[in-house]
Amino acid sequence: MMKLFSKIAATCAAMALLSAGASAAEMTDELKALVVAATKEGRLNLSWSQSTLGGSQGAARIEASMNKLFGSNVKINFAPGAEMARIANQLVTEYQAKQQASVDVYLGSAAQIAPLVTFSMFEAPDWRRLLPERISPEYLEVDNQFVRIVTGLSGVTYNSKLAPSKPTTLADFLKPEWKGKVASTPYAASFDVLVADDVWGKDRTFDYVTKLNKQLAGLIRCGDAERIATGEFISLVMDCTGQDALIWKERGAPLDQMVPLDAAQQRYYYLGVPKNAKYPNAAKLFSVFMMTEEGQKIAWDTWKADLHTFPGSQIGKQMQGYYAQNIKFKEVTIQWWLKHPEIDEHKRELIKIVTTK
Repeated sequence: MMKLFSKIAATCAAMALLSAGASAAEMTDELKALVVAATKEGRLNLSWSQSTLGGSQGAARIEASMNKLFGSNVKINFAPGAEMARIANQLVTEYQAKQQASVDVYLGSAAQIAPLVTFSMFEAPDWRRLLPERISPEYLEVDNQFVRIVTGLSGVTYNSKLAPSKPTTLADFLKPEWKGKVASTPYAASFDVLVADDVWGKDRTFDYVTKLNKQLAGLIRCGDAERIATGEFISLVMDCTGQDALIWKERGAPLDQMVPLDAAQQRYYYLGVPKNAKYPNAAKLFSVFMMTEEGQKIAWDTWKADLHTFPGSQIGKQMQGYYAQNIKFKEVTIQWWLKHPEIDEHKRELIKIVTTK
C-alpha cells in the first residue's frame, strides 16, 4: 500500500507541476506524458568536460530552464568527465556487462558515435512526436537513435594578434613564417575527415600532414585554446570545432577561427539515450529541451554552438558569411562516417605522422 500511495503521490505532484509549466498548453500529449514520467524519476546523470555546454554551471542553468519550461522537477547530477571517446568506451563496457549506464545521455560527434552503432545500445524514441515543430527528420540519424543538437565548424584556431599573416587555407601554415608557431593535436583532429576518399584522400592528406609535422612546435588538446591566447602557440592546425576560439574571443583574447577555403567541414554533435540508462525519461526530456529555443540559447551562451538550420541560429549566420565567400562545407554525419571505413584504416598512420619527431 505504501508503494502504491507513493506512486500516486508522485504522479499527482508531477501533474501539478506540468499544469504550472509556462508552455504546458503547447505541449503534445506525448511530451506531457514524458514530463510526468521524468518528474517521477526526478534525477538525471550527465557527464562531459567543463568546456562543453558550460560544464557544471551550464548543467545548473539547463536544469533550472528545463524545469521552468516544462513544469518538471528533475535534478541534474553533473560530473565533470573525460573526453567523449573515453565516455563512449565506458558505456560500451557497461552495456556489454549488463550494468546500468554511468550516464543517462551520451553527447558525442560522428567520430565517437559511429563505432557504437554496431552495439545497438541506444533507444530510438519518436522524437518528432515529442517536439514536432522543432525536430525534423533531417535531425535524426541511425533510425532515431541520435538527434543533432548543434553544428560545429572545423578549421584552425589562431592568435590574430601574433599571427605572421592572415591565413585562409591550410596550405598557408606550410609557409616559412609559420614554422615553430604551429600546434596540432595528438589525435590528428579533423584530419580524419580529410583522409576520406571523397574529400582529400589518403595521399594528399598524408603529404600535407607530413609537411605540417616539420612546422610544429608541439601538441595540445582541442580544449587548450588558452595556450594559443597566451602566445605559447600561435595556431592549432586543425581544431575540433571553433567553439573555444569564440569563447576566448568573447573574453577579450585575440583569438579567431579560420575555416579553410580548401578544407571546410561542417560537423554535428548528437545526443543519445542508452538502453541501460538509470533515468531514461529524464534523459529524453533533457534531449528534447536542448532542441527548444531555450535549450539552443543555452548551448550558444555556454558553448558557442547551436544548430545552424534553426531560425535565428548564430552558427547559421556565420555560415552565411562563408557561403558568400564560396566556401563549400563537407557535411560530416554519422551515416557519412559509416560509409567511410578508410578513415579508421588511416587514422593510426595519421596520428603516427603528427606525433613523430
